[in-house]
Formats: sequence, structure tokens, C-alpha cells
Amino acid sequence: MRKELIALACLGLSGCATSFETPRNFSDMDVSGYQAQRQPMSQRKGDAEIGTAMFQNAGRCEDMDLAVAPIDVSVATRSQLDDVPLLSPGDLLRIEIARGEGFSGDYVIDANGYILFPGIGRVPAAGFDFVTVEHTLSRLLVEAELFNARYAGVNLAVLQWAPIQVHVSGAVFFTGDKVLNDRSADADRSERIAAPGDFTVARTLSAAIRASSGVRPDADIRNVVLVRNGQRRIFDMSGAINGGPLEDPLLVAGDRVHIPSRGCFQMSLARPSRITVPGIRVFMSNLTRPAASNSASAIGRDSTSLPYGTRLLQGLVSANCVGGTQATQADRWAVLISRNPITGESEVVARSIERLVRRADRDDFNPVLLPGDAIACYDSHVTNMRDVVATVSDIASPITKTLLFGGLAN
Repeated sequence: MRKELIALACLGLSGCATSFETPRNFSDMDVSGYQAQRQPMSQRKGDAEIGTAMFQNAGRCEDMDLAVAPIDVSVATRSQLDDVPLLSPGDLLRIEIARGEGFSGDYVIDANGYILFPGIGRVPAAGFDFVTVEHTLSRLLVEAELFNARYAGVNLAVLQWAPIQVHVSGAVFFTGDKVLNDRSADADRSERIAAPGDFTVARTLSAAIRASSGVRPDADIRNVVLVRNGQRRIFDMSGAINGGPLEDPLLVAGDRVHIPSRGCFQMSLARPSRITVPGIRVFMSNLTRPAASNSASAIGRDSTSLPYGTRLLQGLVSANCVGGTQATQADRWAVLISRNPITGESEVVARSIERLVRRADRDDFNPVLLPGDAIACYDSHVTNMRDVVATVSDIASPITKTLLFGGLAN
């Protein structure tokens, strides 16, 4: 009786210990996966056609990746930063008027975009440049008969740029409203605030993109759209990647930014830059018999925070899934759980860790990790069988005791 029960337990559990079912996806990963590196691993020996995934990604883009594309020297080098910056609600201004005691001073643009100026009232300022506001103030002072036209000279300087809210959509990792240049009131020294003038790089177009966790690898960064007051302007941000001219204008409150998608994966955009994030957060799970929890597997905050551009194999090392006792750990499997941001579908791929380590063409099947990806590790067949034996022993132990004591009782 005892032998029969043990045999049945072994047969029931052995099937689970000797097979790994490959995950299925609705999309054909060979053709329409987000990265060509997510395609199933082929059965070739791995010593030929190395690097084909890079060309597959470029083929989907119908031209070369930005990393190897030549810089177009004919592009005008005039930067949009040459445009006069526009003011936004909350900007702290210093207005000085010759012989203008009682009028000169510091002013903040209110939430509706106006300056409350003595003797005049509300003066529009948000959305205008310095020169326009200066001319408007001079004209209104003369019209109010407060100053003679010869002495109504106005000088305006920004003491501190305020935080602004813009909207970012398209091929970025996190779309929506973003607050730029958000800093505490005591972030700057009093001497700096008192000095006329201020400078910020936190209200630029690239800052808005970074606030959205950067562009995705499928972004069309040569045609970034900025909508302001109903007017569209196109900016080429490829200089942040290939060292060419970079158009990076200052934004104003209410601007809308849209990054189109090219519908294909560009490896050059999967690395830190002025329009991508320096690091990503990846979810990891490595639950195995020797280490029954992520904590015991040394998976903490530092191991799950990886530099942007990290590949799956490096992430598996960070998850403590590679190496160990060769006899028991060599045949482990890893699963990458990600999403195709173009279609919105989840994509799950499996890799034999040992094959990924050993094969020379590993880069063809070693995907780049993206923000929010998840990695799970499965134990080897030997470890699985060891757990089966342990489980059978746990089942057999009470039966053995029952038979033993039952025999003694008789």
C-alpha cells in the first residue's frame, strides 16, 4: 500500500519537474514584437548570422537607426533658444523705471497672467516676452499721464522662473500633465534672488520629455510637436542622441508637447541622454528552494534599479539568477514580462539562462529592459526533482509512521 502511494505521488509530480511550457503571445514575436530581440531563440548553433536582430529593428524603421545615421550638416544650427523666452504665471519680475519711486519694485505674475501695477491696474504679462511687456508698461504709464513719454523707460528682469505645468503625450513612457522647474522657496540663496536675472534649464522641451520618463525607443525625435496658443511648431531633438544641432526651447505654462511614434524599435534611444532617463526600475522574482524569498536572494532596491540600456542577461545577474552550483542550477529558465507600448499588448518571452550565457549570438535574443519590466526565474530540473523527492518524503512519512505503529499494535 505504501509503495503504491509513493509511486503515484512520484508520477504525479515528475511531469511538473521535467518540462517548461513556453509562454504564448497573440502577436507573432518574430514579426511584430516590440523588439526583434524578443523573438524566440532559434535552434542554430549560434556561430552564424550574429547581429541580425539589429538589422531587423532597422528594417522595421525602413532606414538606419539614429546611432549610425550620419549627421545632416545642412541642418540650420540656429537654436530655438535664440527666441526670446516668454513669461508664465508665477514668474518673479523686477521692474525698474527711471525716477519711478513708488513704481519700481518686484512683481509676481498672478494666476491669470497679469501684473498688478500701481496707477494702472492689471497689465498682461504671461505669454509675452520681456520687450513686449516693457513697451506695454511704458505706453500705459504715458496714457495714464503718470509719466512723460521721454521718461517712461521701463527695464524688466526675471528674478526667478516659476514652476509651470505642461502636457506631454505620444511616444514617452508616462504621458500626462507635468510640472517643470518645481523648486522650494528656499532653494536659492538670498543673494541669488536679490540679483537681477535668473536662468533655468528645467523649463525646456527636453526637461518636459525627461519629466515623462523620457522618450520610448520607438519615438520620432526628429518631429517633436510643440503646440502653443493653437499654433504647431516642429523641433528636431536628434542632437541629444547623435551630437548634432539641438532645438530645445523654453516652455511656458499651458504648452502641449507630442512625440510621434515611428512604430519601430531604435536601439540608440535605449540609453541615457538628455531626452531619456538615466535609470529604470524593474520588478524581479527569484523564489527558489535554497532562497525562499527575494530578500534571501539578495534582491533589494539597489538590484532592481538598473541603468537604462541594461539587457535581460545583466538583469538576471542582478536578480541572482545566474551562476551557483552547476549541477543543480545550470538548467534554469527566465521569463521577461513586458508590454508593447505601440499596441498596448503584454509580451512574455522565456529564455534558457544557460543557452543565453553560452551562445555567441546572445545579443539577438537578449532584449533591452524597459521601465516597469518584470523578470521571473524558474528553477532547474534537478532542483525541481529534489523538491519532488522532498514532497514525496513528506507524504510518505505519516503513512510510514501509521503502518509502523499499526504493525506494532497488532
